Amino acid sequence: MLLDKVSIHSFIQTNNLVTENGKPLDFRTHRYLFDIYRDNSPLLCCIKAGQIGFSTMAIIKTLWLAHNRRINIGYILPTSEMVEKFVGSKVNMMIQENPVFMTWVKDKDSIKQKQLGKNSIFYLGSQTDRSAIMLSLDLLVGDEYDKSPQGTLETYDSRLQHSEYRWKWIFSNPTIPDFGVDHFWQMSDQKKWHIKHGCGKIYILDESCIDYKQEKFICPHCKHEITDDNRRMGEWIATREGKWSGYWIPLWVNPMINAAEICEKKREKSAEFFANFVAGLPYINTTNMLSQQILESNLLNQVNMQEGRVIIGVDTGHNIHYTLANKEGIFYHGYCKSVAEMDFKPGYDPYDELEKLLNKFPRSIMVADQGGDLIGIRKLQAKYPGRVWLCWFTKPTKNQEIIRWVDDENGVSVCKVLVDRNRMIQSVVDEWKEQRFPIYGKLEDWQPFFNHCLNIYRVKEIEGQDENDPQYGYRWVWKRKGPDHFMLSTVYARVGLDRFAQDLAKVIHKGGGMMAGVPRAGNFTIETAPDTSYLGREAEF
Repeated sequence: MLLDKVSIHSFIQTNNLVTENGKPLDFRTHRYLFDIYRDNSPLLCCIKAGQIGFSTMAIIKTLWLAHNRRINIGYILPTSEMVEKFVGSKVNMMIQENPVFMTWVKDKDSIKQKQLGKNSIFYLGSQTDRSAIMLSLDLLVGDEYDKSPQGTLETYDSRLQHSEYRWKWIFSNPTIPDFGVDHFWQMSDQKKWHIKHGCGKIYILDESCIDYKQEKFICPHCKHEITDDNRRMGEWIATREGKWSGYWIPLWVNPMINAAEICEKKREKSAEFFANFVAGLPYINTTNMLSQQILESNLLNQVNMQEGRVIIGVDTGHNIHYTLANKEGIFYHGYCKSVAEMDFKPGYDPYDELEKLLNKFPRSIMVADQGGDLIGIRKLQAKYPGRVWLCWFTKPTKNQEIIRWVDDENGVSVCKVLVDRNRMIQSVVDEWKEQRFPIYGKLEDWQPFFNHCLNIYRVKEIEGQDENDPQYGYRWVWKRKGPDHFMLSTVYARVGLDRFAQDLAKVIHKGGGMMAGVPRAGNFTIETAPDTSYLGREAEF
């Protein structure tokens, strides 16, 4: 039927589509998905809870669009393992349960590609699958977007450049504010599920409608119960203007989920879990990030005399960021412009500035990221033997030290340091929270540095396949929501201080009182200068 080619709901009805489990699609229960099925906005984001029937919708919608709009789709999941599980247990089962889909994909049907006529859906893992950079796509679908490396997804965006569509859809449980799906939600029209209660009031079905004592949905106006039919018969209403079509889908819009289940999750799950997977909202605990207040509490408006061994921490890459520290604390930060920023000035080399630092402080040690640049930093290492160390972030260690220094390998002299990334970042964060890593200077000088430090946050990363796996557990992982180069350069400087600070020092409160028995991440503590009225002194380059 011609109508089936332009209306997905007509297509669903004509072909009596069923889910991957063989059950009929039920829009009476999942009425909140009806409009999202037919929303073909070029920019679409859904910030959502779990258990709302979203995977079924995404599979049907992308198959239907690829076939009827004749577009190529890149369906991106966080890992190749998730691709295999998603396609094997959901997409393939959906195709097998619906004969119409079987006829569509008969030419090519594999885990990574479903061909529909001359067009295809490519299922890609964002962490490992680099084949996508060779594809030309019309629609990019980012499923479980917050769990994927954001930089990789930005790379995939380039695959849309030659398309007349250039559509981008983002679906995910949120993680933290202004990151991943929440970033796009903030740019959307923010459609929310509005219900009309028996009292005549129309309002958003949000958490204020849950009475946790009675374990019921209660109207915030008349205080009478909200029925399942009230919840089911809602409608999406935009709450602002935005270039993205956005939907907020908390778990309680699903009338199959009763209030008692919501209340149980509120009692038994963590605040982070409830926010992300039940309320469908971003969340971050203040213990899982740095704050402006914490960073400012480490500022000392005093002079760092720049005496003793200076450590230069370097985060290499497009722009080279560095932090200078000694046993007293951090006293300078800066970055070297890239060749492109210098308009490809003949003879310009950003590593010349790093070399000036090595020469200005003849006893200094440089600890640099080994992965951001393969040539420049290694030239410096060859020119200054024993003074430039390359740092590798390793897999999490449990029984080994956080930092392992490697002086030689197979009898060959090397300057190499292996670091447990997450535990090392945690050490630096803890030292700042306990005011044990002073930063010398004024706020206006350090705010760009602070901005990078504020872009890191800590999340629990699940280990094992699922909660029934005997190896199931979690670990803390530090991630970033924006540029974090100065933070990383500080981590490298702190690594260097662990070995090269030399003289032990004491930890002093700003007021002059001794902090006794403070735990240390490495083999040194820090002594600050006495409180004076004069300003911190910048290094002169």
